[in-house]
Amino acid sequence: MLMGWELALGLGAMFFGAVVLGTISFGLGTVAMPFLLLILLPRDAVVIATAMIILTTGLTVAQTWRHLRLGETWLFIAAGLPPVPIAVLALHGFNPTALRVVIAIVVLSVGLMSLFSVRLPGARRRWMGLLVGSATTFMVTTFAVGAPLAALYSIEQDWSKDMIRATLALYFLLAAVLAMILFTVTGLVTSEVVQNVGVLAVAVLAGSGVAAVIARRISLRIFRYVVVAVTVGGSVSLLAREALSAL
Repeated sequence: MLMGWELALGLGAMFFGAVVLGTISFGLGTVAMPFLLLILLPRDAVVIATAMIILTTGLTVAQTWRHLRLGETWLFIAAGLPPVPIAVLALHGFNPTALRVVIAIVVLSVGLMSLFSVRLPGARRRWMGLLVGSATTFMVTTFAVGAPLAALYSIEQDWSKDMIRATLALYFLLAAVLAMILFTVTGLVTSEVVQNVGVLAVAVLAGSGVAAVIARRISLRIFRYVVVAVTVGGSVSLLAREALSAL
Protein backbone atom coordinates (compact mmCIF):
# COMPACT_ATOMS: atom_id res chain seq x y z
CA MET A 1 0.00 0.00 0.00
CA LEU A 2 1.14 3.56 -0.70
CA MET A 3 2.87 5.30 2.22
CA GLY A 4 4.89 8.43 2.91
CA TRP A 5 5.67 10.75 0.00
CA GLU A 6 4.19 8.27 -2.46
CA LEU A 7 0.85 8.43 -0.65
CA ALA A 8 1.02 12.23 -0.55
CA LEU A 9 1.70 12.38 -4.29
CA GLY A 10 -1.09 9.90 -5.01
CA LEU A 11 -3.58 11.86 -2.90
CA GLY A 12 -2.62 15.11 -4.60
CA ALA A 13 -2.90 13.62 -8.08
CA MET A 14 -6.29 12.08 -7.36
CA PHE A 15 -7.62 15.22 -5.70
CA PHE A 16 -6.72 17.41 -8.66
CA GLY A 17 -7.90 14.77 -11.14
CA ALA A 18 -11.26 14.55 -9.36
CA VAL A 19 -11.59 18.34 -9.41
CA VAL A 20 -11.02 18.31 -13.16
CA LEU A 21 -13.38 15.42 -13.88
CA GLY A 22 -16.09 16.73 -11.58
CA THR A 23 -15.94 20.13 -13.27
CA ILE A 24 -15.85 19.13 -16.94
CA SER A 25 -16.77 15.38 -16.80
CA PHE A 26 -13.44 14.12 -18.15
CA GLY A 27 -9.73 14.36 -17.47
CA LEU A 28 -9.06 12.45 -14.24
CA GLY A 29 -6.68 10.04 -15.95
CA THR A 30 -5.15 12.74 -18.14
CA VAL A 31 -4.20 14.78 -15.08
CA ALA A 32 -3.45 12.04 -12.55
CA MET A 33 -1.74 9.29 -14.58
CA PRO A 34 1.65 10.98 -15.13
CA PHE A 35 2.02 11.24 -11.34
CA LEU A 36 0.51 7.84 -10.50
CA LEU A 37 3.03 6.20 -12.83
CA LEU A 38 5.83 7.62 -10.70
CA ILE A 39 4.64 5.57 -7.71
CA LEU A 40 2.64 2.62 -9.10
CA LEU A 41 2.98 -0.15 -11.65
CA PRO A 42 1.24 0.87 -14.89
CA ARG A 43 -1.51 -1.77 -14.71
CA ASP A 44 -2.25 -0.94 -11.07
CA ALA A 45 -2.41 2.76 -11.95
CA VAL A 46 -4.90 2.11 -14.75
CA VAL A 47 -7.13 -0.05 -12.54
CA ILE A 48 -7.07 2.48 -9.69
CA ALA A 49 -7.83 5.36 -12.06
CA THR A 50 -10.75 3.37 -13.48
CA ALA A 51 -12.17 2.81 -10.00
CA MET A 52 -11.94 6.53 -9.30
CA ILE A 53 -13.62 7.33 -12.61
CA ILE A 54 -16.57 5.20 -11.47
CA LEU A 55 -16.77 7.15 -8.22
CA THR A 56 -16.53 10.62 -9.74
CA THR A 57 -18.71 10.06 -12.80
CA GLY A 58 -21.32 8.36 -10.62
CA LEU A 59 -21.52 11.49 -8.49
CA THR A 60 -21.70 13.68 -11.60
CA VAL A 61 -24.51 11.61 -13.14
CA ALA A 62 -26.44 11.87 -9.88
CA GLN A 63 -26.17 15.67 -10.12
CA THR A 64 -26.79 16.12 -13.87
CA TRP A 65 -29.04 13.25 -15.03
CA ARG A 66 -31.89 15.66 -15.78
CA HIS A 67 -29.81 17.09 -18.61
CA LEU A 68 -29.37 13.75 -20.39
CA ARG A 69 -30.88 13.52 -23.88
CA LEU A 70 -30.53 9.83 -24.64
CA GLY A 71 -32.49 10.13 -27.87
CA GLU A 72 -29.65 12.24 -29.27
CA THR A 73 -26.67 10.61 -27.57
CA TRP A 74 -27.41 6.89 -27.19
CA LEU A 75 -25.35 5.85 -30.23
CA PHE A 76 -22.25 7.65 -28.98
CA ILE A 77 -22.70 6.23 -25.46
CA ALA A 78 -23.35 2.66 -26.68
CA ALA A 79 -20.32 2.77 -29.00
CA GLY A 80 -18.08 2.99 -25.96
CA LEU A 81 -18.90 -0.47 -24.63
CA PRO A 82 -17.73 -3.02 -27.30
CA PRO A 83 -14.05 -1.92 -27.28
CA VAL A 84 -13.69 -2.37 -23.51
CA PRO A 85 -13.02 -6.17 -23.51
CA ILE A 86 -10.44 -5.73 -26.28
CA ALA A 87 -8.76 -2.95 -24.30
CA VAL A 88 -8.54 -5.14 -21.19
CA LEU A 89 -6.74 -7.82 -23.21
CA ALA A 90 -4.40 -5.17 -24.61
CA LEU A 91 -3.60 -3.95 -21.10
CA HIS A 92 -2.52 -7.47 -20.13
CA GLY A 93 -0.15 -7.63 -23.09
CA PHE A 94 1.75 -4.36 -22.68
CA ASN A 95 5.29 -4.25 -21.30
CA PRO A 96 5.26 -1.98 -18.18
CA THR A 97 7.99 0.37 -19.43
CA ALA A 98 6.42 0.62 -22.88
CA LEU A 99 3.03 1.25 -21.26
CA ARG A 100 4.42 4.13 -19.19
CA VAL A 101 5.95 5.75 -22.27
CA VAL A 102 2.82 5.29 -24.40
CA ILE A 103 0.61 6.75 -21.67
CA ALA A 104 2.90 9.76 -21.27
CA ILE A 105 2.92 10.41 -25.03
CA VAL A 106 -0.87 10.09 -25.31
CA VAL A 107 -1.38 12.41 -22.32
CA LEU A 108 1.05 14.95 -23.77
CA SER A 109 -0.70 14.80 -27.15
CA VAL A 110 -4.21 15.34 -25.79
CA GLY A 111 -2.92 18.10 -23.53
CA LEU A 112 -1.51 19.95 -26.52
CA MET A 113 -4.74 19.34 -28.45
CA SER A 114 -6.64 21.03 -25.65
CA LEU A 115 -4.14 23.90 -25.47
CA PHE A 116 -4.47 24.75 -29.15
CA SER A 117 -8.24 24.11 -29.29
CA VAL A 118 -7.94 21.51 -32.05
CA ARG A 119 -11.25 20.98 -33.82
CA LEU A 120 -12.53 17.52 -34.72
CA PRO A 121 -13.22 17.24 -38.47
CA GLY A 122 -16.54 15.68 -39.51
CA ALA A 123 -17.81 15.75 -35.92
CA ARG A 124 -21.44 16.21 -36.98
CA ARG A 125 -21.50 13.03 -39.07
CA ARG A 126 -23.20 9.96 -37.57
CA TRP A 127 -20.21 7.69 -38.15
CA MET A 128 -17.96 10.06 -36.19
CA GLY A 129 -19.99 9.40 -33.05
CA LEU A 130 -19.35 5.67 -33.45
CA LEU A 131 -15.65 6.20 -34.18
CA VAL A 132 -15.00 8.61 -31.32
CA GLY A 133 -17.15 6.63 -28.89
CA SER A 134 -15.20 3.45 -29.62
CA ALA A 135 -11.70 4.94 -29.80
CA THR A 136 -12.05 6.91 -26.58
CA THR A 137 -13.07 4.02 -24.33
CA PHE A 138 -10.36 1.83 -25.84
CA MET A 139 -7.73 4.42 -24.89
CA VAL A 140 -9.24 5.17 -21.49
CA THR A 141 -9.52 1.46 -20.58
CA THR A 142 -6.00 0.64 -21.77
CA PHE A 143 -4.14 3.79 -20.72
CA ALA A 144 -6.66 5.63 -18.45
CA VAL A 145 -6.24 8.64 -20.77
CA GLY A 146 -7.75 9.84 -24.04
CA ALA A 147 -10.98 11.41 -22.79
CA PRO A 148 -10.39 14.83 -24.45
CA LEU A 149 -11.19 13.17 -27.78
CA ALA A 150 -14.76 12.54 -26.61
CA ALA A 151 -14.89 16.04 -25.16
CA LEU A 152 -13.90 17.59 -28.49
CA TYR A 153 -16.66 15.58 -30.18
CA SER A 154 -19.31 16.66 -27.67
CA ILE A 155 -18.34 20.32 -27.95
CA GLU A 156 -18.72 20.18 -31.73
CA GLN A 157 -22.34 19.03 -31.29
CA ASP A 158 -23.31 22.41 -29.79
CA TRP A 159 -24.75 20.72 -26.71
CA SER A 160 -25.24 22.83 -23.60
CA LYS A 161 -22.55 22.71 -20.90
CA ASP A 162 -24.85 20.72 -18.60
CA MET A 163 -25.74 18.28 -21.37
CA ILE A 164 -22.06 17.74 -22.15
CA ARG A 165 -21.28 17.07 -18.48
CA ALA A 166 -24.19 14.64 -18.12
CA THR A 167 -23.51 12.79 -21.38
CA LEU A 168 -19.77 12.37 -20.84
CA ALA A 169 -20.28 11.31 -17.23
CA LEU A 170 -22.73 8.55 -18.19
CA TYR A 171 -20.56 7.49 -21.13
CA PHE A 172 -17.44 7.08 -18.98
CA LEU A 173 -19.36 5.57 -16.06
CA LEU A 174 -20.79 2.70 -18.11
CA ALA A 175 -17.45 1.93 -19.77
CA ALA A 176 -15.57 2.08 -16.46
CA VAL A 177 -18.03 -0.25 -14.71
CA LEU A 178 -17.65 -2.82 -17.50
CA ALA A 179 -13.87 -2.43 -17.43
CA MET A 180 -13.73 -2.92 -13.66
CA ILE A 181 -15.77 -6.11 -13.91
CA LEU A 182 -13.35 -7.45 -16.52
CA PHE A 183 -10.31 -6.29 -14.52
CA THR A 184 -11.64 -8.29 -11.58
CA VAL A 185 -12.35 -11.40 -13.64
CA THR A 186 -8.89 -11.32 -15.25
CA GLY A 187 -7.03 -10.89 -11.95
CA LEU A 188 -5.92 -7.26 -12.18
CA VAL A 189 -7.78 -6.24 -9.01
CA THR A 190 -5.38 -7.37 -6.27
CA SER A 191 -5.67 -6.81 -2.53
CA GLU A 192 -3.04 -4.06 -2.73
CA VAL A 193 -5.03 -2.30 -5.47
CA VAL A 194 -8.16 -2.47 -3.31
CA GLN A 195 -6.28 -0.97 -0.34
CA ASN A 196 -4.93 1.88 -2.46
CA VAL A 197 -8.38 2.55 -3.90
CA GLY A 198 -9.77 2.82 -0.38
CA VAL A 199 -7.09 5.30 0.69
CA LEU A 200 -7.17 7.43 -2.46
CA ALA A 201 -10.97 7.55 -2.55
CA VAL A 202 -10.85 10.13 0.24
CA ALA A 203 -9.01 12.56 -2.03
CA VAL A 204 -11.41 11.84 -4.89
CA LEU A 205 -14.47 12.59 -2.76
CA ALA A 206 -12.88 15.83 -1.56
CA GLY A 207 -12.01 16.80 -5.12
CA SER A 208 -15.54 16.07 -6.30
CA GLY A 209 -16.90 18.36 -3.59
CA VAL A 210 -14.60 21.18 -4.70
CA ALA A 211 -15.58 20.55 -8.32
CA ALA A 212 -19.25 21.10 -7.53
CA VAL A 213 -18.36 24.65 -6.49
CA ILE A 214 -15.84 25.33 -9.26
CA ALA A 215 -18.21 24.18 -12.01
CA ARG A 216 -20.52 27.09 -11.17
CA ARG A 217 -17.92 29.83 -10.65
CA ILE A 218 -14.63 29.41 -12.49
CA SER A 219 -13.86 30.58 -16.02
CA LEU A 220 -13.48 27.37 -18.00
CA ARG A 221 -10.90 29.10 -20.21
CA ILE A 222 -8.58 29.76 -17.26
CA PHE A 223 -9.29 26.36 -15.76
CA ARG A 224 -8.38 24.66 -19.05
CA TYR A 225 -4.98 26.36 -19.17
CA VAL A 226 -4.20 25.28 -15.61
CA VAL A 227 -5.14 21.68 -16.39
CA VAL A 228 -3.07 21.66 -19.59
CA ALA A 229 -0.04 23.10 -17.77
CA VAL A 230 -0.16 20.41 -15.08
CA THR A 231 -0.84 17.66 -17.63
CA VAL A 232 2.01 18.62 -19.96
CA GLY A 233 4.39 19.11 -17.03
CA GLY A 234 3.58 15.70 -15.58
CA SER A 235 3.95 13.97 -18.95
CA VAL A 236 7.32 15.59 -19.66
CA SER A 237 8.54 14.61 -16.18
CA LEU A 238 7.50 11.00 -16.74
CA LEU A 239 9.16 10.82 -20.16
CA ALA A 240 12.33 12.36 -18.72
CA ARG A 241 12.39 9.79 -15.93
CA GLU A 242 12.01 6.90 -18.38
CA ALA A 243 14.74 8.35 -20.61
CA LEU A 244 17.14 8.70 -17.68
CA SER A 245 16.42 5.18 -16.43
CA ALA A 246 17.20 3.81 -19.89
CA LEU A 247 20.70 5.38 -19.87
